Amino acid sequence: MSAFSLHVENKIATLLFDMPNSSVNLLSISVMRELEAKLDELKNRKDIDIMLFKSAKEGVFIAGADISEIESLTDEQTSHDVVRNGQIILSKIRVLPFYTVAVINGACLGGGFELALNCDYRIATQNPKTKIGLPEVNLGVLPGFGGTQNLKHLIGKQKALELILGAKLINGLKAQKLKMVDSCVPEGYLEFKLESFIKAILDDKERAKIDATRYKMNLLERFAPSLIYKFALKEVMKKTKGRYPAPLEVIELFKKTEKIPLNEALSLEAYAFARLCVSNVSKNLISIFFASERLKHDTFVEKEVLPLDVHDISVIGSGVMGGGIVWLFSKIDKAVRLKGRSYDSIAESFKSISKFYDDVLKRGRITKREVELKIGHISYTDKYNGFNNIDLVVEAVVENIETKKDVYKDLESVVNEKCIIASNTSSLSISMLAEGMKKPERFIGMHFFNPVPRMPLVEVIAGEKTSNQTIATVVKLARDAGKTAILVGDCAGFLVNRILITYINESVRMFREGASILLIDETIEEFGMPMGPFSLADEVGLDVGYKVSKVLEEAYGERMKVAPILEEVINMKLIGKKNKKGFYTYSGKEKEINKEVTAIQPRSRAYSKPEIIDRAMMIMINEAARALEENIVKDASQLDMAMIMGTGFPPFRGGLLKYADSLGIEKVYISLVGLEEKYGKRFEPCELIVNMAANNEAFYKG
Repeated sequence: MSAFSLHVENKIATLLFDMPNSSVNLLSISVMRELEAKLDELKNRKDIDIMLFKSAKEGVFIAGADISEIESLTDEQTSHDVVRNGQIILSKIRVLPFYTVAVINGACLGGGFELALNCDYRIATQNPKTKIGLPEVNLGVLPGFGGTQNLKHLIGKQKALELILGAKLINGLKAQKLKMVDSCVPEGYLEFKLESFIKAILDDKERAKIDATRYKMNLLERFAPSLIYKFALKEVMKKTKGRYPAPLEVIELFKKTEKIPLNEALSLEAYAFARLCVSNVSKNLISIFFASERLKHDTFVEKEVLPLDVHDISVIGSGVMGGGIVWLFSKIDKAVRLKGRSYDSIAESFKSISKFYDDVLKRGRITKREVELKIGHISYTDKYNGFNNIDLVVEAVVENIETKKDVYKDLESVVNEKCIIASNTSSLSISMLAEGMKKPERFIGMHFFNPVPRMPLVEVIAGEKTSNQTIATVVKLARDAGKTAILVGDCAGFLVNRILITYINESVRMFREGASILLIDETIEEFGMPMGPFSLADEVGLDVGYKVSKVLEEAYGERMKVAPILEEVINMKLIGKKNKKGFYTYSGKEKEINKEVTAIQPRSRAYSKPEIIDRAMMIMINEAARALEENIVKDASQLDMAMIMGTGFPPFRGGLLKYADSLGIEKVYISLVGLEEKYGKRFEPCELIVNMAANNEAFYKG
C-alpha cells in the first residue's frame, strides 16, 4: 500500500499522507523514497497552481522520523548519508513549480516540521493535539533534515535556538505568534479558512500581505550574533553542565553556518547529526524514549479490566505531600477535598498550593482566570464530612503504621463501597497496612515523590488482596495527572527508596570513614546526579530519611543497617532544609558545610573520586539486581525509568542498569567482591549478578 495519494481538482492538489498499518505518520526511509518519487513526478505537472500537504491521521500531521531507524544507525558515514539524502528529498518541495502549503492539524514534530519548513506556507489549527517543534535534542541528536537552517531563516537565530535547545513543543496560536506558521485557525473552521488562505496565496497582492508578516532580521542578529550564541551556551552549560553533546553541537553549527550558502550549511548539519547519532548518549536517550513509550501503554493488568471513573478525590493530610497532591488533582479539574488536622494546617497547605499555581502562572502555562477556577475545585474540612460521594482517597499522613491504620478505620466507616483508598506511604508494606480492613481489595499504594509538582514518577503498589480494577484505576489517574506510573512489588521501601537508601547510607559511611561531605556531593554531581547524597538528604528531610532507613533496616537486616552518624545527626536535632540545619547550614540561597556535623567525624582521609563513585553506584546496582531477582519490577527498563524519574539518575547514562551494562557485569561482579572483602557483607553480589557474570550476560538483551 502507498503512503501518499494525490488528488487534483481545479488546479488545487492535495498530497495526503496516510502511512499504512500505523496510527501515526513517520518519515521512515521507505516513506522518504516514496515521497521522493511523488515529488519527482510533480515537478513536471502543469495543471497545479498550489498543493496542500495533508495527513489522514487524526491528531497527527507527521510525528517525525522513524526513531527505531535512528537507533539502528551505528556507522557515522551511513548516518550522514541517510540524513543528507533526507535533506535533498525535502528540498525538492522548495523547487516545485507551484506554491506548497503544510496543513497542520495535529502533532508536527521533528522531521514532520522539517517537511513543513520546506513548504512555502504553513497553516495550523487550534486543535489541542497540534504541537509543533524540533525535539531532537531529547534523543541526543539535532534536527538533520534541514531544520536548524530553515527554522533560523524563518524565525531568526535567537528564537530558533530557544526552540531547538529547549526541545519546545508549541501550540498553533503560539506558533503563529512566533511566525513558525502563517495562520492558525479553529479546527472546526479549517476547510473554510483554508479556502480563503488558498485564494490569498494565489492573489499577488494578498500573498504579498502574508509575506510582509514574516520575520525580519533585527539589529542584534545582524550585527552581534555572537552575543546570542554566548548567552545560549551559558544557559546550556547551566542546565546540562556539558554532559549532553547535542545542544553544544547545535550552537556550534549555528556559528559555523553564519555566513555560508545553504547547501554547505546543510552538509555541516548532516555531519553534526551523524556524529551525535552514533554516540552512546544518543543510544541511551533513545532507549529511555522507547521505555517511556512502552510505559504509557502498559496498564499492568489484563486489557479487559476497565478502570473506574474518578471525579471526586479526597486527600488526608495537610503536610507538604498532601498539599502537592491536592494541587496536582485540582490542576486536572478533579473535585478535591482536603482533610487536615486543623484549620491552621489546612491554611498552610493552601499557601503551598497557591505558590505552586503562581509558579505555573509565571511560566505562562495558565491564565489567572484558569487558576481561580482550578483552586475553586478544592474544598476542605478537619472532619470526615462530605466523604460519602468520594471516588478515591489518598492518605498522606505521618509514616507511622498505627496512625495510618486509624485513618483507614475511620475512612471505611464513611466512604461508599466503591471508593478506592490509596496510601502515599514511602516505605511501609501495603499488605501489612491492609490488615484489618473490611475491603482490602480496594486498598493500594500510590507513592508520589517530593516535590509532587516536579517529580514525574508515581510508584503504584498492589497488596496481596488489591484488585486488578483498583490497579487499573490508580494507574490511569496517575497518567491523567501527567505522571509516569510504574507498578512495583510490595516490599519495604518498594523500588526507588529501597535502592536509593543504600546509596545515601553508603555516602554517610564514607563520611564517617573520613571523606569530605563536599567532595562526595561534588563527585556524585559530576557523575550526573542532580544533587549529591548529602544535599538530597537535607532536601528530603533527615527525619523523613531516618524513618524510612529504620523501616528498611528492620526489613533487610545488616545490609541496610543505618549508618551510626545518621542517628547522631538526628539526635542533634538536625533535620535539613526544614530547620536550616542538616549536613549543611542554610541562609537564604547560600549553604555551607555544617561544622556541627564535621565535628563528630572521627577522622579524615583522602578519597579518590573513582572510589566514591564505585562505592555509591555498586551498592545501588546490587540492590537493583536483587529487586529484579525478586520480581519487584517488571524488567530492567522499567527499573531504570523509575530511578531516572524518581531520583534524577542521569538520563545520558541510560539508567542505573544500563550503566551497569556499560561497565560490563563481570566488572561489576569483581568490584562488588573487592568491596565486600574490604567493607563487609552489604556488598556481597546477589545471585543474579553472580549468574550473569558467569554467563557473560547483560541486563539489556541485544
